[in-house]
Amino acid sequence: MKKRLAIMIACVMALGLVACGTKTEETSSLQVEEIPAAQESVQTNETTETTEAAEATTTEEQAAETEPAAETTGKITEEQATQAIHDYCIESFPDLANMEGSDDYTLYWEASTNDNGEIVVLYRAYTGALIRYHVNPETGDTYVTEQVPGIIDDEQRTEETLNVKDYIK
Repeated sequence: MKKRLAIMIACVMALGLVACGTKTEETSSLQVEEIPAAQESVQTNETTETTEAAEATTTEEQAAETEPAAETTGKITEEQATQAIHDYCIESFPDLANMEGSDDYTLYWEASTNDNGEIVVLYRAYTGALIRYHVNPETGDTYVTEQVPGIIDDEQRTEETLNVKDYIK
């Protein structure tokens, strides 16, 4: 009984393989005939994409020529400063992007304006350090101070400096 069942299964599998083999050959011959048409459309698409990319680049260059003038003449907002510092931190330490959405780490960025008119972006690092980026809203020049509660209780200026305008999108 087991031998008959095994032989029947083997026959069904053999028929299935033969049937699939025949379809593959027909499909293969169809694909060979269609390849030149597919190549033409790929070449056409590549040309179109290249042309569109060139036009987009020209448009972006023209926009870039007018946009920086608008950005440099206006004051930096707290939102722009916060986003720029966020991007700066992620660029400097890419693992922060994964930590940011995790419940295992507490980190955040907050902005406020102090009495001197500086925008102060507070970055609470996953280590517990409080890093403050003092941004001049006119020029974008930024210096950094650090405070680590329990270790460095007073805020101390570091040698780190940057210009947030380099990170404003």
